[in-house]
Parts: sequence; structure tokens; C-alpha cells
Amino acid sequence: MIWLFLVALVNALAGAPGPQSPAPVVQSVHIEVPFAPVVFTQEHRTQLVYELHITNFQRTDVTVTAVTVEAPNTVLGQFTDADLRQRMVRPGLRNDHATPQVIGPGMRAVVNVWLQTMEPFGPESVTNIVDVELASARAQVRNTIPVRQVYRPATVLDAPLGAGQWVAIYDPLLKGGHRTAIYTLDGRARIPGRFAIDFIRMPSGGAYARTPEAGDWNGRGADVLAVADGTIAAAVDGEPDNPLSPVPADKASGNYITIDMGAGQFAFYEHLLRGSVRVKAGQAVRRGDVIAQVGSSGSSSIGPHLHLHVADANSVLGAEGTPFVFRRYTGFGGFSSIDALMKGEQWQPGTSASVRFNARPGPNTVISFR
Repeated sequence: MIWLFLVALVNALAGAPGPQSPAPVVQSVHIEVPFAPVVFTQEHRTQLVYELHITNFQRTDVTVTAVTVEAPNTVLGQFTDADLRQRMVRPGLRNDHATPQVIGPGMRAVVNVWLQTMEPFGPESVTNIVDVELASARAQVRNTIPVRQVYRPATVLDAPLGAGQWVAIYDPLLKGGHRTAIYTLDGRARIPGRFAIDFIRMPSGGAYARTPEAGDWNGRGADVLAVADGTIAAAVDGEPDNPLSPVPADKASGNYITIDMGAGQFAFYEHLLRGSVRVKAGQAVRRGDVIAQVGSSGSSSIGPHLHLHVADANSVLGAEGTPFVFRRYTGFGGFSSIDALMKGEQWQPGTSASVRFNARPGPNTVISFR
């Protein structure tokens, strides 16, 4: 009996859990979304927009191999290889840097997320999953960001320009463009032009002209209209048209007007024609009022055009850009890309004119506000 008891005791001790080794610690990266995700309607499709900041606090390089964006019960998008590199911006490095996905010690990368969702009001939350490779290991890190709790409807604007057809120029993933241009003022980094659109008059021949064709090249001199009732928060005039490059940051907007539309939303009009500004700070305006004319003051590489964006403070560079839609516009087709437009390629007409309400034009589309 004693022998049987000893055998049982030995077997029991052999199967009992002993001291465990600690799980290996694999450091990864820090991820955060500084500006809350927003949703809005573009061409009758819901868009989800935000920036994912990835910071490496280690002593060695970290390579980001994939970024996956999930909503509850669905994958909204996964970025790898060339798509990932196109979406990644490295503050402080050239926009054409060959390996933006390799983050050095103490460095940061920003992934620009702009995705279409199937839900009409956007997801309640999104989960970011970042896959990274370290010198001796692989790791995965994730966070979940609420969307609906911080969602605010996009600001609805009336027409900023009058009769005629206009090209709505922007590219959400263009490095160095409005969407990816980060400015750091007063100790905080912001993207004021996150949703900015540049407007030029539709070229008469259907292709962009690099040199002035006539006095109204790109719509130069066309009336600029107040997009909402409000109060003029800033009105700057006197800056020359077509200044020599480089243009300092404090002059980049040229002649500009800011309208305080209330509810913490400000409409910015930039590159206005010298001597055309008709309003002054503190003046009340009504939607449709003529406030200036299209010009090429400030930093205006494409010639005369109207730059329009909405932000959450009365500061050209020290505010966060917020989404906006137009109460009504008609779409006629468009250009395949900004590059195609600038190379003088012909626009691509749509099958028929399409009237949109409370929506945002797609990139490089040809529209009218009538």
C-alpha cells in the first residue's frame, strides 16, 4: 500500500504545474489617432477619414509591414507594400523618401486613412492593427477608436463660385498636398487643409493650359461667393498676384478671407485677386454675397484658382481641417488624376449629368453649382 501511495504521489507531482518562465517581452511601437475619425458623404458614398500616428521608442529600426483597419464584424481595408508606402508620411523627410515604412529610433510615421464604408453613417468604432518587424522578432499592436461618439455632421456649404463649370482639384493621398501637409504651431501639429479643394474654371478645350489663354485663365477674376451666413473673421488684401517662389509660410495663402459660420466652423478662401476683397473683419455676410475674386496671390503653383477649406479655428495654419459638403452641385465627369490634368490630358465626360445634394465632389471632377 505504501509503495502504491508513493507511486501515486510521484505521478501527481510530475503532472502538477511547476514554476513558469515569464512570457517573452517583444516591444513594438506606439500608435495613436490624435484627431478623431470623421465620416461624410462623397458622391453618395460614406467616407471615413483620420490619421494614424506610429512612433518608434526603441533603439533600433522598426519596419511597418501592414496596417489593417477593421470595423465591428468587417475589414474596411488593409494597406501593404506600395499602397502602404503611398499612405505613409514621414515628418521631416522628403515626400519621395524610398522607405517611409522603416521608422528609425525616436522617429514617427503618419498613415493617412481615407476609406469608403458601406454603412451610411459610418461605423461606431474602428480598430487599427499594425504589423511590424524588429531586428529579431515580429509583433502586432492594435487600438480601437470610437467614431460615432465623436462624429459631427459635415458642414453644409452653398456655392463658393458662380455660373460655369469648375474642376474640383484634390487628391487625398498626394504627398505634399493639402491632405498630408502637417503644420506645427503653438506646440501642436495640425492638418488645416485635410479636406481642402482647389477650384479652377473648366478649360474651354477640355484640357489644362499651362500658360494664360485669356484674362480669365483658370477663372481669374470670377466672383467668389459667401458659402454661408456668418461674420468675416479675417480679410487680407494687398498681396501681389503671381509672386516669385519660394513664398514664405506666412504669405502662402496670399489674399484670403475667413468666414465664421458659427458652431466653431470657419470657411477659408485663399489666393484671392489683389484688390478684389470686398469685405472687412467684423462684417456680416449672407450666403451668395460676392466677397472677392479668383486670383493667384500667395503660393499658387497651378496659376489662378480658389482654395477652399473649413477648419475648427480662426487660424490659416493653426486649425484642424473639418469635412464639408455642398448643398447642391451637378457633376459632369472629370480628370483621372491631378497628374493627368496637369499634363494636359482631356477630361472624361460622364454618361450623363448628375445632380448631388449634401455631398462632396469626387477628386478632380468637373461640376457646376447651378
